[in-house]
Amino acid sequence: MIKYIFFLFFFVFSFGKNEAQKTITEATLKYKVEIRNSGSTKSAINTSSNQYIIYIKGMSSRSDLITSMGIESAVYDAKKENGYIAKSYSGQKLLINLNTAEWMTHHATFQQLKFNVTSEKKKISGFDCYKASSKLASGEIITVYFDRNTNITNQDYALAFPELKGLPIVIERESKGNMFTYTLSEINYDNVASNLFEIAPKNYRVMNYEDAKKYQKK
Repeated sequence: MIKYIFFLFFFVFSFGKNEAQKTITEATLKYKVEIRNSGSTKSAINTSSNQYIIYIKGMSSRSDLITSMGIESAVYDAKKENGYIAKSYSGQKLLINLNTAEWMTHHATFQQLKFNVTSEKKKISGFDCYKASSKLASGEIITVYFDRNTNITNQDYALAFPELKGLPIVIERESKGNMFTYTLSEINYDNVASNLFEIAPKNYRVMNYEDAKKYQKK
């Protein structure tokens, strides 16, 4: 009888816990991007329109960084095992094709981070967030406030943190005296159009990953 009660308690508890969690397989996430000097609370000039948009559709992902300088998109299809990075700045367009190994190498900075998750909790935009931090090889600090009750199944998108089991709500990165802050402003669960993960190479200078690295060093 005691074993039965324990099993029933465990089943109810587990079911309630899983029911509270939300899994995202298809959605559009929009982040507001702010840049400021590390010692200042004021945003830098011309950053009010900066956005970071993530599109998730099954095993496909797209991330768009939109600033006053231009647009950079990173698209990856885990099923097809290929992707690309499209850059459009100052009238110049560059399309870089990547295979799986090159994609993982290019985004290794975030994909391989090990985080220290603290007990500190913070309510942000209605989400109960835990604080986690990690240090890059350069010594730069990344702090992420994430919701443990919401998970994105696809963890191959450009700014993913696979070790954190939850949805990043706020991401703070200090780099070269500036603080970059990404704050989730909207989640749209409508169907994501498949053509968002395709791009016509017309008007782009197309390069492979190795040639692009040499080009960018010039």
